[in-house]
Amino acid sequence: MKRLYIVLVGSIFFGMLSCGSKKEKEYTSHKTILERAEIPYLKGESRQIFNPKPSEDFDENKWFTNDHCFVVDKEGMLHWFGINNPFPPKGKDLYRYHPYLGHLTSDSATENWKREPFAINEIKGTEYIGAPFVIWHEETKRWAMVVEQWREKRQLEVYWSDDLVDWETNKQAILPNKLWVGTRDPHIMKGNDGKYWIHVVATGNKGVKQTQVLRIRTKDFITFEDPETILGINDNNWATLIESPFLVERNGLYYLFFTYAHRRYAETIVVVSEDPDYFDYENNTLTTLFGHAAEVLSYKGKEYITSCGPEDAHYLNGHGVTMAELGWLKQPEKAKVSRKSYKNN
Repeated sequence: MKRLYIVLVGSIFFGMLSCGSKKEKEYTSHKTILERAEIPYLKGESRQIFNPKPSEDFDENKWFTNDHCFVVDKEGMLHWFGINNPFPPKGKDLYRYHPYLGHLTSDSATENWKREPFAINEIKGTEYIGAPFVIWHEETKRWAMVVEQWREKRQLEVYWSDDLVDWETNKQAILPNKLWVGTRDPHIMKGNDGKYWIHVVATGNKGVKQTQVLRIRTKDFITFEDPETILGINDNNWATLIESPFLVERNGLYYLFFTYAHRRYAETIVVVSEDPDYFDYENNTLTTLFGHAAEVLSYKGKEYITSCGPEDAHYLNGHGVTMAELGWLKQPEKAKVSRKSYKNN
């Protein structure tokens, strides 16, 4: 009889646990994506990591930095590539005179940055090189860089390097007949389909003139699939008003960072999604961060987020590139507060 009683009590206990677990899962499944998402935030101060000017005696000009990227080489050294130029001389236009692509290296992320020779120098060429993104192309064992160039007009091109020092391009535009002339600011990642995903800001894809983030898929950086719109904002009909997309996958969710530069220069929006092919700006905007052209990087066990610019000669705006540690805030479980309602069901 005693044994029967123990079995009966045990069955009731585990039945209650099972019921509770079921209720918890039911509650969790009813949480919105905004309630389930972790919220990115800047931990502490965002500090300048290097001066935009190569050296005080380099020339008499004031210098600036803007869109950039980071990559860790095979020896563990961190590299920075980005827009790094003097403000244009008289007779040159600010957004047409981008002759240098800067290159720096560090072994600590927040300090010890060493200036290397310019990755690309167009001072005697096109006088323009734009926002870059560098990724290791596993299939050819080389570094691939997608960057904006200005030949007869603005275009995206691919540069290749074996050592992150010497770069070559065939000068061929990426999808010249399918991309709006203002398509720019690439971010690249290896997708869950095994292809390389190039994310850019644009307008006009499929005839829709809205602010857009596009994805262009490729395996070899030679042939490219048609662009897909993964985010669209109906805020204008002639140009993209956002800049610098960056996509992060974290614990099964996707976080799309982009700068709403033509609204507020240092406003970075984060939109969250379960589907990397579609981001709902109207309903799933998670947070706003301080920063322009933000890049997210992991180095030596820490995650960081950066800011840069602007391309404006005002003294207070010449801050170069700044970096802060990036945190992710887990939202409290509301289920703990609501358990009484489940017990009464």
